[in-house]
Amino acid sequence: MSAVPVYPEFHPLELTAAGSLRPALAGAGTALSEFAFANLFLFRRAHHYRWSTWRGMVLVVGQGYDGAAYAMPPLGAGDVGGAIPLLERYLERQGVRPVFFPVPEACLAQWFSPPQWAAVADRDQGDYLYLREELATLPGKKFHKRRNRLEKFLREEGAGYVYRELGDEHREQCLQLAAGWCEIRCSLERPSTYLETAAAKEALELRRELGLRGGVVLLGGRVRAFCLGEELTADTFVVHFEKTEPGHEGLAQVINRDFCLHALGGYRYVNREQDLGDPGLRRAKESYHPVRLVPKYRVQRG
Repeated sequence: MSAVPVYPEFHPLELTAAGSLRPALAGAGTALSEFAFANLFLFRRAHHYRWSTWRGMVLVVGQGYDGAAYAMPPLGAGDVGGAIPLLERYLERQGVRPVFFPVPEACLAQWFSPPQWAAVADRDQGDYLYLREELATLPGKKFHKRRNRLEKFLREEGAGYVYRELGDEHREQCLQLAAGWCEIRCSLERPSTYLETAAAKEALELRRELGLRGGVVLLGGRVRAFCLGEELTADTFVVHFEKTEPGHEGLAQVINRDFCLHALGGYRYVNREQDLGDPGLRRAKESYHPVRLVPKYRVQRG
């Protein structure tokens, strides 16, 4: 087991960090997807996450897809006001102007209030939050188009489809599906697609260790769609990954509906993460009528 790093030392994220990070992340009580351990761990290489501790608190630093460095707000119960300058000094030693991200809205007034601090919400990074009941039932006129696509799939291919909880017996076919999806959808213009696919594959391999839950849609005895996620708060589940085999119109609506219907009955909300500014992804996420967009703020000294 790796030693717990103490400030000013920062270590790369490993599975052994879960014991320290999970309670600190849960204590933040936010619906932001980055405040889930599996999210940080699976994207540790993409965002170069490193962590440390200071007086019982957890400190995390990383960088965006653009390479810009940042620090997450200090995590855990303790002297947040004392930890913030430590993170600023650490980033300054890396040669960058200190930025905190993602900062939940609830933290702004308490720790990052003006005029000392300037905060800007990053629209491309905001998480889409949905009512689980609506995703599971697609009610009313506003979901008419989503229901049409789902019904088209059921009408044309539904005779052979089965929904199941994702288990060890589905892993290899899910891995193959993720690889096939990337062959078609990944592109150098969107390098995040390669990183996201690599994270999805690792999530499948370490599903049990990370405490992830998922579902699959089988068609003709093979996995044609899967999803994976974890509990974020007591009333919110976050879906980290959802992959569907191309060529099946309405299949995305089926895996989304069935997972919410059969696996997430104890939750009020489903967080389906951000759109990263991709126009197609934004249209798709908005078409499910989120109850709100959970803002993520970038904060720096005013």
